[in-house]
Amino acid sequence: MTIDIAFKTPDALVFATDGLATVMEVDARGQERFLSNMANVEKLVPLSGGQLLAMFNGVGSIGGGTVATSLRAFDDHSPLRPGESVGDYARRLHAAMEEQALRRLGALPRPFHLILGGFAPPPKEGVDPPTLWSIQWSVDPNIPTTPTPVLHTEEEGGPVRHAFGVHYAGVTEAVARFVEGFDPALPERLAVLLAGTDEPEGPPGLLEQLAQEARRTGTRAESLSNEDARQLARRYARRVLRSAFFSSAQEPLSEHFSLQAAVDYCVFLAQCAYARENLSPTRRGAPRVGSTLQVAYLVPGRPAHLLAGIRLGVRLQGIDGGLP
Repeated sequence: MTIDIAFKTPDALVFATDGLATVMEVDARGQERFLSNMANVEKLVPLSGGQLLAMFNGVGSIGGGTVATSLRAFDDHSPLRPGESVGDYARRLHAAMEEQALRRLGALPRPFHLILGGFAPPPKEGVDPPTLWSIQWSVDPNIPTTPTPVLHTEEEGGPVRHAFGVHYAGVTEAVARFVEGFDPALPERLAVLLAGTDEPEGPPGLLEQLAQEARRTGTRAESLSNEDARQLARRYARRVLRSAFFSSAQEPLSEHFSLQAAVDYCVFLAQCAYARENLSPTRRGAPRVGSTLQVAYLVPGRPAHLLAGIRLGVRLQGIDGGLP
């Protein structure tokens, strides 16, 4: 796995991803077993002469070399066309990668997630914000997939509506805790606690228990069936979750981040993911984030610029002779 972080401002795009690859095998029971880690694996690729940036997480190959070599092979033969949008390029890339995977592997390998971004096509005047696109093969092979816009919406006949800030994928638990302010698994756990599950023999949620208690001890009124109590509990559980976790958050500062601030923020979030995977005393299994952090940025009218690799890790400085 890996951590992918993108930051979008009106006039810049920053990508950051780690270089650690984990080699796993699946036994006869379907259980994954760790084999080894590989460092400095290329996961961030400039395309079309630096007009585009791509990064990915999940499987390391779609048949025939690495994902990075497959991206370059496609781009060498079918680069960004004059006047073509990032979205149209993403759709061509998506179709070619699916065709390659099905031809060489017989199925689409999962999980696979690719993030693509750029400033194409250039406007006649001024500077348009960059666009980000996500290519992700569904876990369910029966559900067709298509590239989807990230941090912008497109409506037929209408202008593109942009949002700015950070987007992340892969091993995101620690990043989400900082950006969103809570564990991303918390809403689901709270929903089960409040409303219970759909299992016939499962225990009732706390809100359903409250409704039943009120029916038993409150003023006599029309009887409330178990199903009515369950539906009432679920309705209020949705209200609780919507109010606590899914209210529309405004990010007024993101639009005004400098390029340096955007780079620093991406590096910091990657360090959060590294610390969670490598230093948390409660985590089990092999770390999924590490090695050298690959960082690049893109601004209008210039090719993408790859920064020097940043070693992920926490080290004490200034101790002669090291630690005992």
